Amino acid sequence: MIAGYFLFIQPTKQPPSSLVITDKSLAVLPFVDMSPGKDQEWFSDGLTEELLNSLSRLPGLNLIARTSSFAFKGKNIPVGKIADSLGVAYILEGSVRKVGDQLRITAQLIQADKGIHIWSNTYDRTLDDVFAIQENIAESIAHTLNILFDEEMKASMFSSGTRNVEAYE
Repeated sequence: MIAGYFLFIQPTKQPPSSLVITDKSLAVLPFVDMSPGKDQEWFSDGLTEELLNSLSRLPGLNLIARTSSFAFKGKNIPVGKIADSLGVAYILEGSVRKVGDQLRITAQLIQADKGIHIWSNTYDRTLDDVFAIQENIAESIAHTLNILFDEEMKASMFSSGTRNVEAYE
């Protein structure tokens, strides 16, 4: 009888300490190109890269590296499984539609363990406003996750990366 207990009842496995989810851990998945011609993948990847760059400057946010997040590009895997794999509590995902100089960017912050959106927004703007969109998304993430930062940190968040709209083209 006792031998049966040890053969059939397995102890619950705890995740490795390197995968313990913290309250403020985030993976930014590559934004999906949903443009009519499906020819804006480079723009979507650039937007994702700039968001990662800005968010990496937030104090107290554990941000997963670009190469780890981009491993899930183009894969239809449930958010919970991605989060478990990367050891994060939150996932930022989104899409880009670009026609001429018109943009529609949608971003969604998801609490991975529940699979629910805790913040989402759609931005309909021109290409000239892409930096303002990036800044708004990064600030919204910080606010939603209760990450406090001052004006100096905010300036640092947005001083990096390109400010040249033509560089996106």
